[in-house]
Amino acid sequence: MRTYSELVEVMTQQQRIKRSIASKKTAKISARKRAITAKKPPTTKKINQAIERQVRKKAIGIVDKAHVYHSATVSTKANIEKKASALLKKKRVMWTKKLKPEITQKMKDDYKHRMAIQKTKTPGQAHATGFEDAADSGDSGDE
Repeated sequence: MRTYSELVEVMTQQQRIKRSIASKKTAKISARKRAITAKKPPTTKKINQAIERQVRKKAIGIVDKAHVYHSATVSTKANIEKKASALLKKKRVMWTKKLKPEITQKMKDDYKHRMAIQKTKTPGQAHATGFEDAADSGDSGDE
């Protein structure tokens, strides 16, 4: 899978403009679908996908001792992926068993937190951006 920066490097200017227009057209639909999905509790399929992501991330973290995976060349990434796949063959079952309760609990807690926020919000209230908290804390640099 390519990163965004790798994708932009191989796209022409016209392709970038076309992608931008398409993204703007579908942004509201995607946001609405995300909002609907956020109101539903995590399914076993979503939990299993999250576990697989974490297991893969753990394998790559162990294999990538220099921490260069995200900025590495294609050949280096392929080498790291190959070593991670070999490690996953040995450890996948054990790591899955170990991580499943943690990830399941975290996803359930996140869902409960979202629902608590949903209940306290009044209709038409603006979404929290996080900037209000920084302004209230008194950490402004104008002193």
